[in-house]
Amino acid sequence: MSMGDGYNFQQLKKHILPLSNAVAWEVAVKEWSLVGIHEADEPETCPCGHFPIIEICSIHNRVTGNATEVGNICVKRFLGLRSDLIFTAIKRIRKDPDKSLNADAIAFFHGRRVLNEWEYNFCQNTMRLRSLTSAQLGKRRDINHKVLTAIGKRGFQGPQ
Repeated sequence: MSMGDGYNFQQLKKHILPLSNAVAWEVAVKEWSLVGIHEADEPETCPCGHFPIIEICSIHNRVTGNATEVGNICVKRFLGLRSDLIFTAIKRIRKDPDKSLNADAIAFFHGRRVLNEWEYNFCQNTMRLRSLTSAQLGKRRDINHKVLTAIGKRGFQGPQ
């Protein structure tokens, strides 16, 4: 984490700690979980001060019930939540709707009720398959479209 790269850890701490129950950063970060992701239509500013950010993560504090939005880089770097893996899957399926979601994205979108039980199992069962039947490929494209539509809706989130 170099100085001057636009990600101000102290500024992020000043934003997150008052929303947390714990006073020690190392404990406070454990109270937070990733509940939603979306891509901003217009560039936004992260609570750390970094601009521009497009990949926005909604995080929720399980202890206090507070919620806030933070950029993908800060969520990964400072909170240790692997939102980057979900955004990687989003980019891959947007570029090629025939590709599969990765394990992180499958679990995340199922937890947020974007994927129902059948779709969740289908994604797991076909994730590593290189060649699908035309019916399977059609289903994969439908699921990918559903996921891309969901992340386009700001603040979509389901159960924590």
